[in-house]
Amino acid sequence: MARGKKTGLMACSGMAACLLVLATGCGAKDDEKPAGPTASATADDGAKQRAAAERGALAAYRGMWDAQVKAYSTGSMKDVKLSDYTTGDASAKIIDSFTYYKETGIAFKGGPDTSPKVSAVDVTSPVHTATITDCVDMTGIVVRRSTGKPIAGAKEDNRRPWTVRATTAKGGKGGWRINDYTIDKDRTC
Repeated sequence: MARGKKTGLMACSGMAACLLVLATGCGAKDDEKPAGPTASATADDGAKQRAAAERGALAAYRGMWDAQVKAYSTGSMKDVKLSDYTTGDASAKIIDSFTYYKETGIAFKGGPDTSPKVSAVDVTSPVHTATITDCVDMTGIVVRRSTGKPIAGAKEDNRRPWTVRATTAKGGKGGWRINDYTIDKDRTC
């Protein structure tokens, strides 16, 4: 029996040595594979993705303003393409404003001065989001449709802070849309 145990141990030792040689051989082949992304490459990719997200969100914001100016200036939503740039509460607010302006004879004469900046962006969540801050200057552009003259009593300094939320569809697909915005009517900027 002692001889059987010794033979078994030798067989196990031999198998272990073979496995060690095979594992070492496999390791040599793995060394030839290209290295995975480095921390620097990953950071660069993340920075590029965030920069692209910022550009997309700002493009949607500018498109939203172009659509509003066209609708409010002409008194028509025809060919405005609001849904190309907005969704959700932002679309509803713009349509409500359009309806109010049309019913009360108010129009835009030109567009506001804007200087939007992306203050936050998240491209790691399933739905990508961005927050845009802006100081929107509407001074002198809100007029009576019938006369083209500024509305009497309108504030001369009509610059207000806007906070805007832009989103994508799940997985960052479908392009950026303005989802909602708030206007701080108690402050100027």
